[in-house]
Parts: sequence; structure tokens; C-alpha cells
Amino acid sequence: MQVFAFLEGISPWWWLSFAVVLGAVEMATMSFFLIWPALAAVIIAIWLTVLPGLSGEGQIAAFALLSILLTFLGRTLMTRFGDGAVENPTLNSRSNQMIDRHGKVVSFTGPEGDITIDGIRWRARWVDGSRSKPNDTVLVTGAEGMTLFVKPS
Repeated sequence: MQVFAFLEGISPWWWLSFAVVLGAVEMATMSFFLIWPALAAVIIAIWLTVLPGLSGEGQIAAFALLSILLTFLGRTLMTRFGDGAVENPTLNSRSNQMIDRHGKVVSFTGPEGDITIDGIRWRARWVDGSRSKPNDTVLVTGAEGMTLFVKPS
């Protein structure tokens, strides 16, 4: 008994349609995983166009094997040559986005206190042990967690 007998004699357009559906789901989820099985489905469609006598089990086996191989190959190539693997230290780190910005002192007690930048209150710490009065302007030189490191500007 053949489990995938319904695939025998199937039009390559079905595999191409399956590739388009996988590509659409990939675009909706942005997982960067389904693109490789979609490419495998395109290859199976091309293969069936050139050699149409492939059995249903052969189609599924070839699709599975190509999906696995393309996934590993694609991940390896993207890791090596992808987007340059440029790290963006400010991505998803709001405190790092405040570096090199100026803020107003709200209050300081010793080396720690509060400043405001664009109306938002931030915890701050002096980098050099300076002192200040409320409304003095400070420059943010670094960040650790949600604490900003400041110096007089």
C-alpha cells in the first residue's frame, strides 16, 4: 500500500503552489525558517517538470531531504555572509539609546540620583564623583541596565 499514491502524476504546479504558500507564511511570521522548505518545493516542482515519473514517496523523501539540506546550508551561509552580523548596541536597549544625549538633573544624593531626558526620568550615577544642583545639564556617557552614567556638560 502506498501512502502517498495521490502524489503520483501530480502537476509540478502543486509543488510550486505549496512553495508560494510556505513563502507567504514565512513573510507573515518572519521566522527565516520556512524559506528553505519553500525553496525545496520549488526544486521538486522543477524536478517533476523535467522527470515527471517520480513516485509519491520519492517526492516526499526528496522534499524532506532537500528541506533539511537547504536549511542547514542556508543557516550556515547566512551566519557566515548574512547581514554582516553587525551588532547594534542600542537595539532593544533604551538606556543605551541615551548615550551622548544631554539631560537635566532632578536630584542627586551622593553619586546617584535622577535626571530627565525628553521628560522621562532616569536613574543616573556620576562617573567621576561630581556634584550638581537641580536643573544642571549633564551628558550621558554610558549605561548599565536602566542606570545612566553621567558627567557635567
